[in-house]
Amino acid sequence: MMTNNIYFKLLVFSISFFLLHYFGTPLMGEFYELEGIHRIHLFLAISTFLFFVIMLKIKSSNPERFGFAYLASVFIKMIASVIFLAPLIFGEDGITFKYIAHFFVAFFIYLFVEVFLLVGSLKK
Repeated sequence: MMTNNIYFKLLVFSISFFLLHYFGTPLMGEFYELEGIHRIHLFLAISTFLFFVIMLKIKSSNPERFGFAYLASVFIKMIASVIFLAPLIFGEDGITFKYIAHFFVAFFIYLFVEVFLLVGSLKK
């Protein structure tokens, strides 16, 4: 029951954050507008969900390895992020900086929520 509640919270957060980002960025001005926000949020939501599932499995099966597993999962998520951004980093596109900035702002917000939810699940 508790894990279903955590997954539901993660789903609600992902949808809410996407909608806020999608509809809020154009209000901030032309410089902040970006196409492809949906790809950023889809990648981050799926990767956060997958690592969340893995972390909860590790917590239940081998709790003394949880900290190391979490550090490894964040490292793997960063590597996956660089691979996700590689076409833009190595490409000659004009929106590169803007896209990468949007990506990492969203990445760290997802990371903060992930830590917040995992700490909440550890307390129980």
